[in-house]
Amino acid sequence: MDLIPVPQPPVAGSASLSLPGAPSAAPGALRGSESFGDMLSNLLSTTNDLQIRASEQSQALLSGESKNIHETMIALEKANVSFRFLNQVRNKALEAYREVQRMQM
Repeated sequence: MDLIPVPQPPVAGSASLSLPGAPSAAPGALRGSESFGDMLSNLLSTTNDLQIRASEQSQALLSGESKNIHETMIALEKANVSFRFLNQVRNKALEAYREVQRMQM
């Protein structure tokens, strides 16, 4: 099974939110090494890949090529979550843009 990671933006104070037993990132590893445009481009590409994979798996299930409904449902849910996350990022970016437009110089 191939897993495609969904990039997650760094969260302020996330060092204290680690899961027990999970590897912790080195201090300073959450610094923004890529621009917002790069992050958005990667997120868009990943979301597109997940949507394509979910579509392919659902077509394979419907045509009888695959009988693994579990993997198909997981792929569909990953695509759904990724799309909703991308939509929220878009909404926040538009909200920030509108806020900048309302500022008086």
